[in-house]
Amino acid sequence: MKLTYQFLWRCMAGAVLVLAGCRKTDFPEVSSPAYLRVFNCLTYNITIDNKDAPQPFLTMLVDPELDASGIPVGAGIVFDYLDTRGPLARPYPDAGNSALFQKDYPGTAKIPVGPIVNGYDLSGYGMITSGSHRFMFVTRPRSTDPFFSLTAAARKNILVDSTIQLDQGEVYTMNVLERSIYTRKTGIYLRKEIFTKIPLSDSLVYTNFYNLSSEGYAATYSFGELNAQTNVCIRDTMNVFYTLYTANHTPVNGFSNLFTASMIRSQDPVVHPYTNFPLFPVAGGDGIFAGTSGQKFNFLLPGIPPDYAYGNLQESMGMFTSLAVGPEAPIGIFNTMADIQTGMVISIRSGIYNPRSFATVNTVEYVNGNMYITTLQRRYDPPIYK
Repeated sequence: MKLTYQFLWRCMAGAVLVLAGCRKTDFPEVSSPAYLRVFNCLTYNITIDNKDAPQPFLTMLVDPELDASGIPVGAGIVFDYLDTRGPLARPYPDAGNSALFQKDYPGTAKIPVGPIVNGYDLSGYGMITSGSHRFMFVTRPRSTDPFFSLTAAARKNILVDSTIQLDQGEVYTMNVLERSIYTRKTGIYLRKEIFTKIPLSDSLVYTNFYNLSSEGYAATYSFGELNAQTNVCIRDTMNVFYTLYTANHTPVNGFSNLFTASMIRSQDPVVHPYTNFPLFPVAGGDGIFAGTSGQKFNFLLPGIPPDYAYGNLQESMGMFTSLAVGPEAPIGIFNTMADIQTGMVISIRSGIYNPRSFATVNTVEYVNGNMYITTLQRRYDPPIYK
Protein backbone atom coordinates (compact mmCIF):
# COMPACT_ATOMS: atom_id res chain seq x y z
CA MET A 1 0.00 0.00 0.00
CA LYS A 2 1.33 3.44 -0.86
CA LEU A 3 1.65 5.74 2.13
CA THR A 4 -0.85 8.31 0.91
CA TYR A 5 -2.16 8.72 4.47
CA GLN A 6 1.00 10.68 5.13
CA PHE A 7 -0.47 13.41 2.95
CA LEU A 8 -3.42 13.75 5.31
CA TRP A 9 -1.21 14.28 8.35
CA ARG A 10 1.00 16.70 6.49
CA CYS A 11 -2.07 18.74 5.60
CA MET A 12 -3.30 18.67 9.22
CA ALA A 13 0.13 19.85 10.30
CA GLY A 14 0.06 22.50 7.61
CA ALA A 15 -3.24 23.75 8.99
CA VAL A 16 -1.18 25.20 11.81
CA LEU A 17 0.30 27.42 9.11
CA VAL A 18 -3.09 28.14 7.53
CA LEU A 19 -2.94 25.12 5.26
CA ALA A 20 0.24 26.32 3.57
CA GLY A 21 1.16 24.35 0.50
CA CYS A 22 -0.16 20.83 1.17
CA ARG A 23 -0.07 18.58 -1.82
CA LYS A 24 -0.63 14.92 -2.46
CA THR A 25 2.54 12.84 -2.62
CA ASP A 26 2.80 9.09 -3.12
CA PHE A 27 5.59 7.60 -1.03
CA PRO A 28 7.26 4.22 -1.37
CA GLU A 29 6.29 1.65 1.19
CA VAL A 30 8.46 1.46 4.33
CA SER A 31 8.22 -1.98 5.87
CA SER A 32 8.63 -2.51 9.64
CA PRO A 33 9.47 1.15 10.21
CA ALA A 34 11.31 2.94 12.97
CA TYR A 35 10.93 6.71 13.35
CA LEU A 36 13.95 8.99 13.26
CA ARG A 37 14.75 12.69 13.63
CA VAL A 38 18.31 13.88 12.99
CA PHE A 39 20.00 17.13 14.02
CA ASN A 40 23.38 18.58 13.12
CA CYS A 41 24.63 20.08 16.40
CA LEU A 42 28.09 21.01 15.11
CA THR A 43 28.64 24.75 15.38
CA TYR A 44 32.29 25.52 14.99
CA ASN A 45 33.43 29.01 15.85
CA ILE A 46 36.35 29.86 13.61
CA THR A 47 39.52 30.35 15.64
CA ILE A 48 43.22 30.15 14.87
CA ASP A 49 43.13 26.60 16.29
CA ASN A 50 40.35 25.18 14.09
CA LYS A 51 40.43 27.43 11.01
CA ASP A 52 41.24 24.44 8.79
CA ALA A 53 38.52 22.16 10.19
CA PRO A 54 35.73 21.20 7.78
CA GLN A 55 32.66 23.35 8.26
CA PRO A 56 29.51 21.69 9.63
CA PHE A 57 27.48 21.51 6.41
CA LEU A 58 26.68 17.84 5.87
CA THR A 59 25.22 15.12 3.71
CA MET A 60 23.70 12.13 5.51
CA LEU A 61 24.10 8.80 3.73
CA VAL A 62 22.33 5.69 5.02
CA ASP A 63 23.79 2.38 3.83
CA PRO A 64 26.32 4.08 1.53
CA GLU A 65 28.00 2.53 -1.48
CA LEU A 66 31.72 3.31 -1.76
CA ASP A 67 34.11 3.03 -4.68
CA ALA A 68 37.53 1.37 -4.49
CA SER A 69 38.99 4.58 -3.02
CA GLY A 70 36.41 4.70 -0.23
CA ILE A 71 34.55 7.66 -1.71
CA PRO A 72 30.71 7.55 -1.58
CA VAL A 73 29.07 6.97 -4.95
CA GLY A 74 25.55 6.03 -3.82
CA ALA A 75 23.38 5.24 -0.78
CA GLY A 76 20.07 3.71 0.22
CA ILE A 77 18.99 7.09 1.64
CA VAL A 78 20.58 10.40 0.71
CA PHE A 79 19.71 13.46 2.79
CA ASP A 80 21.66 16.41 1.47
CA TYR A 81 22.28 20.01 2.62
CA LEU A 82 22.03 19.27 6.37
CA ASP A 83 22.80 22.62 7.96
CA THR A 84 23.33 23.40 11.63
CA ARG A 85 20.31 23.00 13.85
CA GLY A 86 17.82 25.82 14.48
CA PRO A 87 16.75 26.91 17.98
CA LEU A 88 13.18 25.54 17.66
CA ALA A 89 12.31 22.19 16.07
CA ARG A 90 8.57 22.35 15.46
CA PRO A 91 6.43 19.24 15.80
CA TYR A 92 5.39 18.94 12.15
CA PRO A 93 6.96 19.13 8.69
CA ASP A 94 6.40 22.28 6.69
CA ALA A 95 4.91 20.69 3.59
CA GLY A 96 4.78 23.96 1.67
CA ASN A 97 8.40 24.93 2.30
CA SER A 98 10.74 24.49 -0.64
CA ALA A 99 13.95 25.43 1.21
CA LEU A 100 17.01 23.54 0.00
CA PHE A 101 19.12 23.79 3.15
CA GLN A 102 17.73 21.65 5.96
CA LYS A 103 17.70 22.25 9.74
CA ASP A 104 16.92 18.60 10.52
CA TYR A 105 15.89 15.28 9.00
CA PRO A 106 13.22 14.79 7.65
CA GLY A 107 12.97 18.57 7.35
CA THR A 108 11.09 19.69 4.28
CA ALA A 109 12.04 16.66 2.19
CA LYS A 110 9.14 14.82 0.58
CA ILE A 111 9.70 11.52 2.34
CA PRO A 112 7.43 9.26 4.41
CA VAL A 113 6.98 10.49 7.98
CA GLY A 114 5.46 9.02 11.11
CA PRO A 115 1.73 8.65 11.85
CA ILE A 116 -0.15 9.31 15.09
CA VAL A 117 1.18 6.87 17.72
CA ASN A 118 -0.63 6.64 21.07
CA GLY A 119 -1.99 10.14 20.58
CA TYR A 120 1.32 11.76 19.59
CA ASP A 121 1.94 13.26 16.17
CA LEU A 122 5.15 11.79 14.72
CA SER A 123 5.00 13.73 11.47
CA GLY A 124 8.27 15.40 12.46
CA TYR A 125 10.04 12.02 12.29
CA GLY A 126 11.12 10.25 9.12
CA MET A 127 10.19 6.62 8.59
CA ILE A 128 13.08 4.25 8.03
CA THR A 129 13.07 0.47 7.76
CA SER A 130 14.08 -1.03 11.09
CA GLY A 131 17.24 -3.06 11.44
CA SER A 132 20.96 -2.43 11.21
CA HIS A 133 22.05 0.57 9.13
CA ARG A 134 25.33 2.22 8.36
CA PHE A 135 25.12 5.99 8.84
CA MET A 136 27.72 8.19 7.22
CA PHE A 137 27.92 11.97 7.56
CA VAL A 138 30.11 13.72 5.03
CA THR A 139 31.11 17.37 5.09
CA ARG A 140 30.44 19.12 1.80
CA PRO A 141 30.82 22.60 0.27
CA ARG A 142 28.10 25.11 1.13
CA SER A 143 26.59 25.26 -2.34
CA THR A 144 23.40 24.24 -4.13
CA ASP A 145 25.12 21.46 -6.07
CA PRO A 146 23.72 17.99 -5.22
CA PHE A 147 26.17 15.81 -3.32
CA PHE A 148 26.80 13.25 -6.04
CA SER A 149 27.46 15.99 -8.61
CA LEU A 150 30.41 17.19 -6.53
CA THR A 151 33.95 16.17 -7.38
CA ALA A 152 35.41 13.09 -5.75
CA ALA A 153 37.69 15.34 -3.70
CA ALA A 154 34.65 17.18 -2.30
CA ARG A 155 32.94 13.89 -1.35
CA LYS A 156 35.79 12.27 0.57
CA ASN A 157 35.58 14.21 3.87
CA ILE A 158 33.79 11.56 5.94
CA LEU A 159 33.13 13.00 9.38
CA VAL A 160 31.16 10.13 10.96
CA ASP A 161 30.85 6.48 9.93
CA SER A 162 28.85 4.30 12.30
CA THR A 163 26.55 1.28 12.21
CA ILE A 164 23.49 1.42 14.46
CA GLN A 165 20.44 -0.71 15.20
CA LEU A 166 16.94 0.77 14.83
CA ASP A 167 14.15 -1.33 16.35
CA GLN A 168 10.71 -1.62 14.77
CA GLY A 169 8.16 0.88 16.05
CA GLU A 170 10.68 2.81 18.17
CA VAL A 171 11.20 6.58 18.06
CA TYR A 172 14.75 7.95 17.90
CA THR A 173 16.50 11.29 18.18
CA MET A 174 19.94 11.43 16.56
CA ASN A 175 22.41 14.25 17.08
CA VAL A 176 25.73 14.68 15.32
CA LEU A 177 27.95 15.98 18.12
CA GLU A 178 31.51 16.87 18.92
CA ARG A 179 32.60 14.39 21.58
CA SER A 180 35.50 16.28 23.12
CA ILE A 181 37.10 19.70 22.90
CA TYR A 182 40.45 18.04 23.39
CA THR A 183 40.26 15.51 20.54
CA ARG A 184 37.72 17.25 18.23
CA LYS A 185 36.28 13.80 17.56
CA THR A 186 32.75 13.80 16.16
CA GLY A 187 30.20 11.07 16.72
CA ILE A 188 26.55 10.03 16.67
CA TYR A 189 24.36 10.40 19.75
CA LEU A 190 21.25 8.20 19.40
CA ARG A 191 18.50 8.39 22.03
CA LYS A 192 15.54 5.99 22.03
CA GLU A 193 12.56 8.09 23.14
CA ILE A 194 9.87 6.81 25.51
CA PHE A 195 7.11 9.45 25.30
CA THR A 196 4.78 7.13 23.38
CA LYS A 197 5.12 4.47 26.10
CA ILE A 198 4.62 6.30 29.39
CA PRO A 199 1.45 7.79 30.90
CA LEU A 200 1.49 11.57 30.35
CA SER A 201 -1.47 13.74 31.29
CA ASP A 202 -3.00 15.87 28.55
CA SER A 203 -3.47 18.68 31.10
CA LEU A 204 0.27 19.03 31.78
CA VAL A 205 3.12 20.40 29.67
CA TYR A 206 6.20 18.18 29.89
CA THR A 207 9.88 19.07 29.47
CA ASN A 208 13.17 17.31 30.00
CA PHE A 209 16.66 18.79 29.89
CA TYR A 210 20.02 17.70 28.48
CA ASN A 211 23.51 19.18 28.42
CA LEU A 212 25.11 17.44 25.45
CA SER A 213 28.16 19.68 25.26
CA SER A 214 31.63 18.40 24.39
CA GLU A 215 33.88 17.11 27.12
CA GLY A 216 35.85 20.11 28.35
CA TYR A 217 33.68 22.79 26.77
CA ALA A 218 32.91 24.65 30.00
CA ALA A 219 36.44 24.17 31.38
CA THR A 220 38.14 25.63 28.29
CA TYR A 221 35.64 28.34 27.35
CA SER A 222 37.28 31.79 27.21
CA PHE A 223 35.10 34.27 29.09
CA GLY A 224 35.51 37.92 28.23
CA GLU A 225 36.49 37.44 24.58
CA LEU A 226 35.98 40.46 22.37
CA ASN A 227 32.47 40.43 20.87
CA ALA A 228 31.59 37.27 22.82
CA GLN A 229 27.98 36.82 23.90
CA THR A 230 27.29 37.06 27.61
CA ASN A 231 26.25 34.02 29.67
CA VAL A 232 26.05 31.51 26.81
CA CYS A 233 28.50 29.13 28.52
CA ILE A 234 27.30 27.28 31.62
CA ARG A 235 28.91 24.79 33.98
CA ASP A 236 28.55 21.04 33.65
CA THR A 237 26.03 20.83 36.51
CA MET A 238 23.17 23.34 36.79
CA ASN A 239 19.80 23.57 38.53
CA VAL A 240 16.82 24.61 36.42
CA PHE A 241 14.00 26.85 37.70
CA TYR A 242 10.96 28.07 35.79
CA THR A 243 8.47 30.93 35.87
CA LEU A 244 5.19 31.01 33.93
CA TYR A 245 3.85 34.21 32.39
CA THR A 246 0.53 35.39 31.09
CA ALA A 247 -0.48 38.54 29.19
CA ASN A 248 1.81 41.59 29.47
CA HIS A 249 4.68 39.48 30.83
CA THR A 250 2.82 39.00 34.13
CA PRO A 251 4.08 36.10 36.30
CA VAL A 252 1.36 33.57 37.12
CA ASN A 253 0.64 33.52 40.84
CA GLY A 254 2.28 30.51 42.45
CA PHE A 255 4.51 29.71 39.44
CA SER A 256 7.62 31.85 39.96
CA ASN A 257 11.15 30.46 40.36
CA LEU A 258 10.07 26.85 40.88
CA PHE A 259 12.72 24.12 40.79
CA THR A 260 12.15 21.74 37.89
CA ALA A 261 15.31 19.67 37.24
CA SER A 262 19.05 19.26 37.57
CA MET A 263 20.96 19.29 34.30
CA ILE A 264 24.31 17.45 34.20
CA ARG A 265 26.58 17.33 31.16
CA SER A 266 26.54 13.86 29.64
CA GLN A 267 26.40 12.32 26.18
CA ASP A 268 25.09 9.02 27.56
CA PRO A 269 21.95 8.51 25.40
CA VAL A 270 19.43 7.78 28.14
CA VAL A 271 16.09 9.55 28.45
CA HIS A 272 16.10 12.10 31.27
CA PRO A 273 13.05 12.41 33.56
CA TYR A 274 10.22 14.66 32.42
CA THR A 275 9.08 17.52 34.63
CA ASN A 276 5.82 19.38 34.08
CA PHE A 277 3.69 22.46 34.61
CA PRO A 278 -0.10 22.89 34.16
CA LEU A 279 -1.62 23.64 30.77
CA PHE A 280 -4.07 25.97 32.55
CA PRO A 281 -2.13 27.52 35.45
CA VAL A 282 -4.36 30.58 35.83
CA ALA A 283 -7.28 29.99 38.19
CA GLY A 284 -10.75 30.62 36.85
CA GLY A 285 -10.08 29.91 33.20
CA ASP A 286 -12.46 28.16 30.86
CA GLY A 287 -10.27 25.07 30.45
CA ILE A 288 -10.35 25.50 26.67
CA PHE A 289 -8.01 28.38 25.79
CA ALA A 290 -4.97 29.06 27.95
CA GLY A 291 -4.48 32.58 26.60
CA THR A 292 -1.20 34.03 25.44
CA SER A 293 1.57 32.72 27.62
CA GLY A 294 5.29 32.31 28.03
CA GLN A 295 7.83 30.40 30.07
CA LYS A 296 11.26 31.38 31.33
CA PHE A 297 13.80 28.84 32.54
CA ASN A 298 16.75 29.97 34.65
CA PHE A 299 19.82 27.73 34.79
CA LEU A 300 21.85 28.32 37.96
CA LEU A 301 24.91 26.78 39.55
CA PRO A 302 23.81 24.68 42.55
CA GLY A 303 23.72 26.80 45.68
CA ILE A 304 22.70 30.02 43.93
CA PRO A 305 19.12 31.11 44.78
CA PRO A 306 16.67 31.10 41.86
CA ASP A 307 15.86 34.80 42.14
CA TYR A 308 19.49 35.91 41.93
CA ALA A 309 19.58 38.77 39.44
CA TYR A 310 22.54 38.57 37.10
CA GLY A 311 20.88 40.56 34.38
CA ASN A 312 21.44 40.03 30.66
CA LEU A 313 24.65 42.06 30.42
CA GLN A 314 26.61 40.87 33.47
CA GLU A 315 28.86 37.86 32.80
CA SER A 316 28.31 35.18 35.45
CA MET A 317 31.34 33.06 34.47
CA GLY A 318 29.12 30.07 33.71
CA MET A 319 26.95 30.29 36.82
CA PHE A 320 23.76 31.53 35.11
CA THR A 321 21.85 31.56 31.86
CA SER A 322 18.18 31.69 30.89
CA LEU A 323 15.82 30.48 28.18
CA ALA A 324 12.66 32.44 27.32
CA VAL A 325 9.90 30.74 25.31
CA GLY A 326 6.72 32.19 23.89
CA PRO A 327 5.25 35.63 23.24
CA GLU A 328 4.72 36.64 26.88
CA ALA A 329 8.07 35.60 28.36
CA PRO A 330 10.46 38.44 29.24
CA ILE A 331 13.75 38.59 27.38
CA GLY A 332 16.31 35.94 28.33
CA ILE A 333 19.83 35.06 27.26
CA PHE A 334 18.38 32.55 24.78
CA ASN A 335 15.05 33.53 23.26
CA THR A 336 12.79 31.17 21.34
CA MET A 337 10.25 33.43 19.70
CA ALA A 338 7.47 30.89 19.46
CA ASP A 339 3.91 32.13 19.03
CA ILE A 340 0.71 30.61 20.40
CA GLN A 341 0.69 28.04 17.60
CA THR A 342 4.28 26.84 17.94
CA GLY A 343 5.32 27.17 21.61
CA MET A 344 5.14 24.83 24.59
CA VAL A 345 1.40 25.53 24.68
CA ILE A 346 -0.16 25.16 21.24
CA SER A 347 -3.45 27.00 20.67
CA ILE A 348 -5.16 26.21 17.39
CA ARG A 349 -8.63 26.01 15.90
CA SER A 350 -9.92 22.54 16.77
CA GLY A 351 -13.43 21.10 16.74
CA ILE A 352 -15.91 23.89 17.49
CA TYR A 353 -13.32 25.97 19.37
CA ASN A 354 -11.23 28.77 17.90
CA PRO A 355 -8.74 28.45 19.43
CA ARG A 356 -8.28 25.48 21.76
CA SER A 357 -5.08 24.95 23.76
CA PHE A 358 -3.10 21.72 23.86
CA ALA A 359 -0.17 20.65 26.01
CA THR A 360 3.07 19.45 24.40
CA VAL A 361 6.06 17.28 25.25
CA ASN A 362 9.35 19.17 24.95
CA THR A 363 13.05 18.47 25.03
CA VAL A 364 15.55 21.23 25.86
CA GLU A 365 19.11 20.46 24.78
CA TYR A 366 22.11 22.67 25.55
CA VAL A 367 25.08 22.03 23.26
CA ASN A 368 28.31 24.07 23.30
CA GLY A 369 26.82 27.49 23.88
CA ASN A 370 23.53 26.91 22.08
CA MET A 371 20.06 26.13 23.46
CA TYR A 372 17.63 24.03 21.42
CA ILE A 373 14.00 23.00 21.88
CA THR A 374 12.21 20.09 20.21
CA THR A 375 8.42 20.13 20.60
CA LEU A 376 6.15 17.11 20.23
CA GLN A 377 2.52 17.79 19.40
CA ARG A 378 -0.47 15.83 20.62
CA ARG A 379 -3.23 14.73 18.28
CA TYR A 380 -6.06 17.25 17.96
CA ASP A 381 -9.41 17.19 16.22
CA PRO A 382 -9.62 19.14 12.94
CA PRO A 383 -11.73 22.31 12.99
CA ILE A 384 -15.47 22.27 12.48
CA TYR A 385 -16.70 25.20 10.42
CA LYS A 386 -20.33 26.17 10.84
